[in-house]
Amino acid sequence: MAARDNVVEMPIKELVIERVFDAPRERVFDVFTQPEHVEKWWGPKGVSNTVAEFEARPGGKIFIAERALDGATIYIAGVVREIERPSRVLYAIHFADAERRRLAPPAHSGLGDTWDDEIVTLVTFSAEGQRTRVTIRTLSGFTAEWGEKARFGWAEALDKLGYAAVDDMTVAPQGEREILITRSFDAPRALVYDALTKPEHVKNWWGPRQYGPVSATADFRAGGHYRFAQGSPQGEIAFSGEVRESSPERIVYIEEFEAMPGHAAVTTVTLDERAGKTFMTLRSVYQSPEDRDGVLGSGMEWGARLSYLQLDEVLEGMK
Repeated sequence: MAARDNVVEMPIKELVIERVFDAPRERVFDVFTQPEHVEKWWGPKGVSNTVAEFEARPGGKIFIAERALDGATIYIAGVVREIERPSRVLYAIHFADAERRRLAPPAHSGLGDTWDDEIVTLVTFSAEGQRTRVTIRTLSGFTAEWGEKARFGWAEALDKLGYAAVDDMTVAPQGEREILITRSFDAPRALVYDALTKPEHVKNWWGPRQYGPVSATADFRAGGHYRFAQGSPQGEIAFSGEVRESSPERIVYIEEFEAMPGHAAVTTVTLDERAGKTFMTLRSVYQSPEDRDGVLGSGMEWGARLSYLQLDEVLEGMK
């Protein structure tokens, strides 16, 4: 991650925030404006996005459902006024309900009950070699109290955007019955191992946050067992199994989706530390090609990618 944001409140009531990211301009622009990425970073830490629509074109619609950890949801609606890839985007937003009808701001927003405006924001992207400077200017439609809250909200959202911009996770089928996942984490191996195996950490990163709280029990030693579970629109999603090996270098365990017993996989995780970073290789071997292909088609990659981005946040807090 880059240095802390430079934040300036201008006399004309502009709020200006800058952040430099260790990623090329085109990549950062796409992560900022493409809905499959917006859902990963929009909002402060602890907020997930059950809906993230961002039409990256002039006149394109914006609609985002922010879900807090307590389950409360705030809806944001708006429009893209101008956009030029990869240099700038100008958009305006306001508060709405689930049907996209305009609403008064929430009581805690700092905007006041009678606020009836648009928050207009200009975001520019400037290349600095292989890095990118993002400058966010909120131009109109806000109060000083809202600006102070937004300053902290943007700081945490940009942390999340930074993780998403450098996300290097790969998912690939191997042979007839295997899935191979690779991912790096900006933390030492011992810390990553603890985050992967201790339930007090697992419950903070496992599963998409928009599905709600996670229950986690785990005894990561040979012969131990684990169970991780979370609600979802389709009901509880739970994985459990026996641990065969467990050390900071290598974890081997059985992974069974409880809704489909008899189709367990054997998963091996290796953790390799180099220059203070940890490089994870996760290999799952399924009982049949059909089982493997069913997992690949289930949306597993989406859930894993969100979970590991959340793990980035947890590791930062642990450090």
